[in-house]
Amino acid sequence: MSAAACAAPAPQAPAPPVIDPSVEARALRLPFDAYKRTEADIERAERAVDVLTSVCLKQKGYDRTPLPAIPVVEAPNRRRYGVIEPVVAEQAGYQAPYTTAEKERERADRARGGPRTRTEQSAANDCIQRSTARVYVTAADSPLLTRLEREIFEQTRTKDARVRSAFEAWRSCLRARGQKDYPDPLAAAADERWQDPSTSQTETAAAVADVACKEQTNLVTIWSGAERELQTTALKEHTTEFTAIRQALERERTEAALIVQDA
Repeated sequence: MSAAACAAPAPQAPAPPVIDPSVEARALRLPFDAYKRTEADIERAERAVDVLTSVCLKQKGYDRTPLPAIPVVEAPNRRRYGVIEPVVAEQAGYQAPYTTAEKERERADRARGGPRTRTEQSAANDCIQRSTARVYVTAADSPLLTRLEREIFEQTRTKDARVRSAFEAWRSCLRARGQKDYPDPLAAAADERWQDPSTSQTETAAAVADVACKEQTNLVTIWSGAERELQTTALKEHTTEFTAIRQALERERTEAALIVQDA
């Protein structure tokens, strides 16, 4: 028997646990959030697309039951500054956990099943494309907002003295706990070591220390506060553009709500 045949199988990463957003994650809000789709918006829009797709498929001779409504918990910035929830660090390390809503949607998708033939798949693709075009309002996806959000995030991350000072305090805290000296929390979360399932215990220890040091140094409050200041200024400088974004979102929400209401 060859050595390869005798070799033990490589360890497999366990499935992420189901952990709904904590109080810490739900409380983390920024001014730009009001001009972006919420998780509830996304769930409703996706369901509206699904409803229209089912109607479209029925017209083509295929029977498909629309997916049910699934309650979601709003936490738009849950992973913005890396892992910030003690329970996530303890149970998932740096991996993103599933939410109850995500698992329920997976279950509903599996229970319904997919297209049974290539012809049905082609019909479904066509129906999805048409339904998506009807539900989503292009103006709600603003390149301006995307650019400003990215620039403000990077500006606070690399140039804001308060945030840089918080990073240094966080690094000192990690070193005192015997952890690697990362430049910032995003680097800690992106450590290539965490791709190896055999390092799960090391990853968990690092994530737990990371969250504890964020709390000790008030890093998330400082960083989000710096972003909040710049986002508020940007909103004042681009009032017309952001008003148009909000109006587009409202049109999209209204259309999606009408579609799922009539389903």
